[in-house]
Amino acid sequence: MHAIGTFTVEITPEAQADAPAGGLPTARMGIAKTFTGGMTGTATGTMLSAGAPKPGQAGAYVAVDQFTGTVDGHGGGFALLHRGTIDKAGTADLSVVIAPDTGTGALAGIAGTFGIEIEGGVHRYDLTYTLPAKP
Repeated sequence: MHAIGTFTVEITPEAQADAPAGGLPTARMGIAKTFTGGMTGTATGTMLSAGAPKPGQAGAYVAVDQFTGTVDGHGGGFALLHRGTIDKAGTADLSVVIAPDTGTGALAGIAGTFGIEIEGGVHRYDLTYTLPAKP
């Protein structure tokens, strides 16, 4: 199944560290998202990053956020795990998955992946998911 739509994200810096000699600066940020479309609800979490998103510079991030709301009318929540990298040439690699066994409510047992595309400043998602069959 697929749930598609858009989301807004607010990033709040919490801590930053200067780059060690020859290294990358690091940061911890709070994240807050609001979803519309197939997913309706909010998510909050924490992001850790190395580097800065600038042309010609490599970077990486990991994040965990907790979604609460509905997916195609099924109420509950789950955790999303993010891993992203970008090389100096600007090639990005992003993986976002639903953490196993984190589903609650009618989303208990949910599994899947979360695709993100950003066009013109608009964040679009495609949640590809499965739910266990009801007895």
